Amino acid sequence: MEDKNKKVCIVLCINKNIKSFEAIEEITYGIEEEGIPFTIIFKEKDDVKELCEIAIKESQLGVGIGVDSQYLASLYQEKLPENYLLFTRNLLDSLKASRDLGVNAARLVKGAPFRS
Repeated sequence: MEDKNKKVCIVLCINKNIKSFEAIEEITYGIEEEGIPFTIIFKEKDDVKELCEIAIKESQLGVGIGVDSQYLASLYQEKLPENYLLFTRNLLDSLKASRDLGVNAARLVKGAPFRS
């Protein structure tokens, strides 16, 4: 039976202490570019892996992105082996990398090739 509390979208689970959202916005632009819905939740956790796990548990699509307080972000999917995070990036390094992370999350949902 399907969990009615889960969202049919990619979930971004972000540490609640994040203050600057420019890089987060770039992730969402990348997801929107591919036509997949998303939602953002904030948590006290500060481990990117834990944030990713929370994100996929909230998503019916089984795809989530975690972002810790140091702007380290990773993409994760429920079918991947434990501890196998995809596209781990420091979002402060490049806004393009942030957007690409969003694009790749959406493409993971669609089964399309990743953007490099």
